[in-house]
Amino acid sequence: MMNALGLGLLCLLLWPEAAEAQFPRVCCTVEGIQSKQCCPALGSDPSNVCGSLSGRGSCSDVRVDSKPWGGPYRLRNVDDRERWPTKFFNQTCRCTGNFAGYDCGQCKFGWTGPNCDQRKAPVVRKNIHSLTPEELQEFLNALDLAKTTVHPDYVIATQHWLGLLGPNGTQPQIANISIYDFFVWQHYYSVRDTLLGPGRPFKAIDFSHKGPAFITWHRYHLLSFERELQRLTGNENFAIPYWNFATGQSECDVCTDSLLGGRNPDNPSLISNQSMFSRWGVVCNSLDDYNRLVTLCNGTSEGLIQRGIMEAANMSLPTMTDVRSCLGIRDFDSPPYFTNSSFSFRNALEGYDKPDGELDESVNNLHNLVHSFLNGTSALSHSAANDPIFLVLHAFTDAIFDEWMKRFVPSNATFPDEMAPIGHNRDYNMVPFFPPITNEEIYITSEQLGYSYSIALDDADGGPSVFVLGSTLGGVFIGLLVLLLIFVLYLRQRKNRGFEPLIKADFTNRKYTEEA
Repeated sequence: MMNALGLGLLCLLLWPEAAEAQFPRVCCTVEGIQSKQCCPALGSDPSNVCGSLSGRGSCSDVRVDSKPWGGPYRLRNVDDRERWPTKFFNQTCRCTGNFAGYDCGQCKFGWTGPNCDQRKAPVVRKNIHSLTPEELQEFLNALDLAKTTVHPDYVIATQHWLGLLGPNGTQPQIANISIYDFFVWQHYYSVRDTLLGPGRPFKAIDFSHKGPAFITWHRYHLLSFERELQRLTGNENFAIPYWNFATGQSECDVCTDSLLGGRNPDNPSLISNQSMFSRWGVVCNSLDDYNRLVTLCNGTSEGLIQRGIMEAANMSLPTMTDVRSCLGIRDFDSPPYFTNSSFSFRNALEGYDKPDGELDESVNNLHNLVHSFLNGTSALSHSAANDPIFLVLHAFTDAIFDEWMKRFVPSNATFPDEMAPIGHNRDYNMVPFFPPITNEEIYITSEQLGYSYSIALDDADGGPSVFVLGSTLGGVFIGLLVLLLIFVLYLRQRKNRGFEPLIKADFTNRKYTEEA
């Protein structure tokens, strides 16, 4: 472990700087915050702002989405995540070509070379059960190292933007945080409530769930963390594995001491002491306390990871039939681009629709079902990323999306550019990533972003997909036959016994979704 730590620290010194977190430490000074400008120099020459001397980029105004948003959040100029990130910084480095990063010092995902003009060979994300013993140990060691290594480039804000410089305006309210806990903090910050005052949260807001950005946000979140693990391991081919959770089973086959932690026999809600993850503390878990105190998660430990696999409730994981049904849905999303969208691939994959896209507000499937199944820490969106299962769960979710992309080759226009919930329009800068990056920039295939999956989700005989895609005409024909049969039976019944309604129903004022 000491050798791994030494290697990790060496790599942090030698690797190009990261660009996938909230705010760079170098910009979080009193001067930087007051000027709202985050345009650091690349290298030791202070005049090389954003790598401008070598044509890498320039300091420019932040571009923000101006299209109207829909959804339940209708407030304006109340939440500091509106028009992200302009409440904090309105000028950042805008990189040219394939350069990227807060100082334009690295390459976009999928590119490499001194001038970022060479395609990077995709890293391959494998099934966690198919990793070699050496690959598995490298993955587990990298996670543990990320949990204990302070992020070298980024810090978190511990207060909202109005209080970011402290009561005297001279002390930035920021804190260091480990690389893994920053990954957790990002997820928390994207789902936290809007605070209207002490103990007055507005909860109907979510920048990473319940809308089109669920797909792109989590893809970028995972991709960014994967790059951090590549830095830590010194292995640019390191890839996060996935967990194929579509087993239909009532047990978690990655919840073992050799993988991501088994159950503690003395306290079933905790992880076995034989696993390194039993020692992991959780952060950003006390959402109600933050709301009451009008503050933010500051990255301190708040207890241990908890799990409570829902075996007693007869809950089972999704099946591959569910996955294939979801993959047969042609439309990426549909109005109102929220949890009540029907025949929406995104909504079905997220778990608010049935796998075939039919709207049913009582349903809990695919991604959502797995979180509910794991229970405990994983069941709380603001703290779910504390559990390392989050990584492999979302890698498989992303693999399903990538298969859908390959099948339908959607244009950018299939991602809504307006009237999605706040944060979910195509050109909205994803919260809280910095420097700014839009949903549209990540709505591409995994190979274009420098990774791929070792998985076959396509159905060789075309079964479920062909049924879904070819069901329109067949469904109309079958429906007409059924209606004809009912009509004949109805006439016969009325003739023989007098008129009776086919369905005896009591009418109700409740909405259809409440009846479902």
